[in-house]
Amino acid sequence: MLYIILSILLFSFNNVLWKKNLEKLPVSFLVAYRAFFTSTIALSLFFYFHNETVVSPQLILRITTGSVFGVIGLFSMLSVIQKASLQWLGIYNLLGIVFTSLYLWFFEKVVFTQSIFGLILILMGFIFYIYSNKEAHIKITIKQHALLLLMAMSFSISSLVHWKNLKSDIPPLLIISNQEIVVFITAFILTIFKFKTIKIKEVCKNYFFRVVLMALIIFLALLFSFLGLKITNPVVSSVLFLASPLTTILLSTFIFREQLTVKNGMAILIIATGAFILHYYSV
Repeated sequence: MLYIILSILLFSFNNVLWKKNLEKLPVSFLVAYRAFFTSTIALSLFFYFHNETVVSPQLILRITTGSVFGVIGLFSMLSVIQKASLQWLGIYNLLGIVFTSLYLWFFEKVVFTQSIFGLILILMGFIFYIYSNKEAHIKITIKQHALLLLMAMSFSISSLVHWKNLKSDIPPLLIISNQEIVVFITAFILTIFKFKTIKIKEVCKNYFFRVVLMALIIFLALLFSFLGLKITNPVVSSVLFLASPLTTILLSTFIFREQLTVKNGMAILIIATGAFILHYYSV
């Protein structure tokens, strides 16, 4: 429980840092810069604590599958929050429990019928939120909706794959190392096409301490989340992680002055209630 609470706070703060630093930097460059440090930290600690661990090609393939979905989710998320409100990130992160529950219903033989009311509430809350913001400054495009939906699905799949890996006693540090290496390679390749538009040395120097801070925060957030996920099932973790998008929404209100209306608050409450019901009947 403590691990997940700590990861919730760190993930929320990390979302704020992404939003703040993406105002002046390309997504791929900032991701590559940050992933360089996180992968270095994770690999160093892995070799120090697990230097006798046997890493087979099959094991790497299993871990990389989850990492690839994590990368898809990350880039989908950052492509949206670079220009849009963090409130939408919170809303779609709340929807992530739906995809986790669908997996458990179809593959883990969890009863479906008792959870329908939770699904209905989530759908109603989501529609209400969209309707209440159709004329507001935080509305987003169809493309951004699609990217956030892809993000929610990808993060859910990644979480499930890593949950299975953790249950097989794969060290969390190995999973984090793999994920951050995949993130770095992907972001570096994308950044190559932007070298001409980025003053590499100047940006690296000016953003060094900010990026190192981001790297430390996301490393600890991932480590605590995996340690928490290892000792519980993904639905319980999803419900506990409901606090993360809610915290993100609150931070966006206070730090970026994003308006949180009464209608928005009601819609978020309805979605969160539906998510809790999904959890209650899925464990």
